[in-house]
Amino acid sequence: MVRPRQGSFKPKFIADAMCGRVCRWLRMLGYDCIYPGDLSDEKLLEVAVKEGDRILITCDKELYRKALSRGLKAFLASHSPVEENLAKLSVAYGVKLEINPDDSRCPICNSKLRKAEKEEVKNLVPHGVLDRYSEFWVCVNCGNVYWKGSHYETMERILENAKRIRNSLL
Repeated sequence: MVRPRQGSFKPKFIADAMCGRVCRWLRMLGYDCIYPGDLSDEKLLEVAVKEGDRILITCDKELYRKALSRGLKAFLASHSPVEENLAKLSVAYGVKLEINPDDSRCPICNSKLRKAEKEEVKNLVPHGVLDRYSEFWVCVNCGNVYWKGSHYETMERILENAKRIRNSLL
């Protein structure tokens, strides 16, 4: 397995159509991950070549081998739970298994998030949300609003499982 580089290297990724969930998680963890949708393998490889510093994430063994044969960095994801793939990405590429909303990217469009005041989002979130939460982030591109709601605990549990798996792999 590839060991992570030292220093401030922050990998960037490109995910095929089968790896959308991993892509969304990487975005929430603060990693730039493009998801071009239903491209053919050849078109996906063309994008990966053009974006030469990106690591291709795929579940397709043939596409994985093609990428490696063209000198591209690639990660062969499995159809196992997302925490297993995140753990392996952490070992292979130093992916940090911590969510920092100030560093996160929009899981929908991959753009950066910015902190927002309650007043700014009051007409964009359900009324009860404003009563229960005080921190909000807005996507600078699509305008989606995020907060640490009840789903955040589930996300933290998934990341704790990913850390346990990662530690067992080291």
